[in-house]
Amino acid sequence: MRNSQCRFEDIANEMAQVDAMREQARMNAFNQLESQAATIASMLLQLFGNRERAARWMCMRQRPLGGRTAYEALAEGDFDRVWDLMIGSGAEG
Repeated sequence: MRNSQCRFEDIANEMAQVDAMREQARMNAFNQLESQAATIASMLLQLFGNRERAARWMCMRQRPLGGRTAYEALAEGDFDRVWDLMIGSGAEG
């Protein structure tokens, strides 16, 4: 049982590291959004009240975007659909 316990601790530690890396990537991406599409970033901050929630929404898959994230839609040049989703539905996330 001891080996099993150590293994679960290793798994838990690794998952915590992955979560921390994901959070860092999410915030780095939002920093880039603020630089590249300041109007969208500002609107998200108004809708969600803080950077963390806004950054999370940008990473969530959205049904109205065909299952893409807002970042994926922006990468494809679909700024209007992201904007419409944000203001039309109160940013469904």
